[in-house]
Amino acid sequence: MKVQKFFARWVRLILITAGVLMTLMPRCAGQTSPPTHPLEGLKSPEYWAVNEVLQATGKMDPDTFCVSVLLHEPAKDQVLAWKVGDAMPREADVILLRKGVTIEARVDISGRKVDSWKERKDVQAPTFDNEFFGLGDEAKKDPKMQEALARHGVKDMTTILCVPVPIGYFAFPEQAGHRIFYGDCFDSHGAFLTWGRPIDGLYFKIDAVEHKVVQIIDEGATAVPQSAINFEEAAATPRPGTTPISIAQPLGPSFQVKNGEVSWQNWHFRVRLDARLGPVLNLVRLEDGGRLRSVMYEGSMSELFVPYMDPAESWATRVFVDAGEFYPGGVLRMLQDGVDCPPNAEYIDGLASNEHGIPVLLPREACLFETYSGDPAWRHFENDMVWGRPTRGLVLRTAAVIGNYDYLLDWRFEQDGSIRVAVGATGIIETKAAKTKTSEHGMGGMPGAADEFGRFVGESTIGVNHDHFFSYRLDMDVDGQNNSFMAERLKQRQLPESTHRKSIWVAEPSVAKTERDAIMDIRLDKPSMWMFVNPNVPGPLGYPTGYEIMPGVTAASLLDPQDGVQKVGAFSAHQLWVTPYRPEELYASGVYPTSSKGEDGLAVWTRANRGIENTDIVAWYTVGFHHVPRAEDWPVMPVMWHDFVIRPVNFFAANPGLNLPGKP
Repeated sequence: MKVQKFFARWVRLILITAGVLMTLMPRCAGQTSPPTHPLEGLKSPEYWAVNEVLQATGKMDPDTFCVSVLLHEPAKDQVLAWKVGDAMPREADVILLRKGVTIEARVDISGRKVDSWKERKDVQAPTFDNEFFGLGDEAKKDPKMQEALARHGVKDMTTILCVPVPIGYFAFPEQAGHRIFYGDCFDSHGAFLTWGRPIDGLYFKIDAVEHKVVQIIDEGATAVPQSAINFEEAAATPRPGTTPISIAQPLGPSFQVKNGEVSWQNWHFRVRLDARLGPVLNLVRLEDGGRLRSVMYEGSMSELFVPYMDPAESWATRVFVDAGEFYPGGVLRMLQDGVDCPPNAEYIDGLASNEHGIPVLLPREACLFETYSGDPAWRHFENDMVWGRPTRGLVLRTAAVIGNYDYLLDWRFEQDGSIRVAVGATGIIETKAAKTKTSEHGMGGMPGAADEFGRFVGESTIGVNHDHFFSYRLDMDVDGQNNSFMAERLKQRQLPESTHRKSIWVAEPSVAKTERDAIMDIRLDKPSMWMFVNPNVPGPLGYPTGYEIMPGVTAASLLDPQDGVQKVGAFSAHQLWVTPYRPEELYASGVYPTSSKGEDGLAVWTRANRGIENTDIVAWYTVGFHHVPRAEDWPVMPVMWHDFVIRPVNFFAANPGLNLPGKP
């Protein structure tokens, strides 16, 4: 009987393994096939080629780490002229780190050679997991740190985790010429994770090159909070009256994905998953009357800026330029079927490199699915009749996970020619300990109170106030490369006494000639519409064809422009910027935001006030929100969505959804 049970288990295991392998084989095979387009993401053989070329230089000693390997996009005119069968240049931009010195390399993958090699002692490379976790282990073993931990009541070191992270701006003089990280420690006793269990009042600086704790900051002990944080054990309890909901497409999806290009309804676009930027959309086009019309050459999130709002040194240094500092290994994480994506979703795998430049397969980093919410595309009631059409949409979804926060990143394509870009923030908020269990005043923000710079979210647990700012880089190519930015400002007009009204408003268009003209802020008292038009292509009614960026709920930074923090995240000062297209201008806070003085990035480039009229231009839109934590954000935060819409303006002759079918 025991033998039969043992044999049965092995048969079951073999069948399950075979099923898993069969599921993964098509996706994995796609990573080993050669690229089919110049903008396709790097394939695993290409990562290996980069690795082999670098090893052949003789410069890759054990102290040299491969922090980043990213596709170097070919010139835009080459891509637009490229046809199947043409030669395909393939290059990679590589960032190496050797004993604190950043090295930039450009590798010609096709030619299997290094085109350029440059040491940069004036910048700090981004960090990777094994770097800061390794430094944390070293800090925990430091004798003086152990003495300090003992003063804070630590008796069992097995549950202690110390985590030093890079400083997102130039805060201390010792950062000059040194790779300095700032850290604190946590005690996970009684919990699965360390979030919400800070050993408050004890911090340290560590030299990441010398592997030495250079300073211990001990402000006195505060008890480790014990508020309930084990959300992993939360019961899955059906609400009263709940009945099943099913989502199914028995005939399969009505979109097609071929060689990285997605086709759905009249939309056509390319997708690649970038380790730093997350999802990158290219060559976004609409089929209209039998021809493909260009909307956007490239769209992606460019940067993510999260400054905390507590003046204590340990919190003032918590300024995260997340995409630029923590992307090695990739910012995207696996999606969960039934949680992140519905049952009708199709998944896309990703690739990134580890600190040795070796490719790592990252399964299910993106999903594509059609959605139907029951909303109408349009309707009208007249003569006891309802006329209208239902609508469906296509969603490309990813999840960027950087430390404690998870960010759902959606690109939602609509049948009316619009694209809704949405960010859903969830995950775990950062907290500090308080000596009191709850608020003493019943209102937060009182000077000198424990919750002056945040709010209680659990007993002795304060969620610290902070911001989230996302910069989206949108290379708009409406009906071609040469576009102009036009703002239609809505202004009050006084009417003569002979009319029945005193005033109306009118829309007054103006075309921005330079970058300074195109810096836009949302003002309810001075509304405007932000349009990217092609002055060389008149629409059917005489207006230039265009696309509008229609803001959603957003925010602007409240920080002093001369604050070192704000200099790095300066893009957050405005909701919209417009620049002339430059292939090297990709990241709103610059290539190297770690320990930055804010000398690179969007606010620096636009000081030149370059011309942007009737030329190739790029929009930079800021999604932002101020976060004052609340009890409902703990122990894990409900998803909070913010979005904006890219929609056609005089691009079509009429409503493009007029002839939609009567069923979705």
